[in-house]
Amino acid sequence: MAATAALDALSLDLPFMDEAHGRFMGLLAIADSADDRNLPDAWRDLVACASESFAREDSWMDATGHASRRDHHLQHRVVLEVMREGMVLADEGQWLHVRQMAWQLRDWYCKHVQTMDAALALHLRGTRFAPDRAAAALAAAAA
Repeated sequence: MAATAALDALSLDLPFMDEAHGRFMGLLAIADSADDRNLPDAWRDLVACASESFAREDSWMDATGHASRRDHHLQHRVVLEVMREGMVLADEGQWLHVRQMAWQLRDWYCKHVQTMDAALALHLRGTRFAPDRAAAALAAAAA
């Protein structure tokens, strides 16, 4: 019930973004509940999801000329770097630090979705963006 309420609070009414947010929150919940032995793999899965999701959003912003893409890109880059440091900590057995990172990450992610991603969703709706056309838009922008 609480997980559903949390996802509802993050809904931007854009299915392709909402699905990505749900996937991220699901993997974060798995990392939260992982025992020490499984935490490194759970964290690695979360980092892979974040890397893919952030890169996809970055490409959408670039393809559509989103005005605040620089700040949004920067947040993605900084948080992803910190998450990668968490992989090293998890591999070293510093599980308490990684669990603290997960708690802080949840707070940051919710704020990020409700601010930066909400602005991006509004922009994408205004441009009638569809992710299946993103590759074509990027190719055209590069030409």
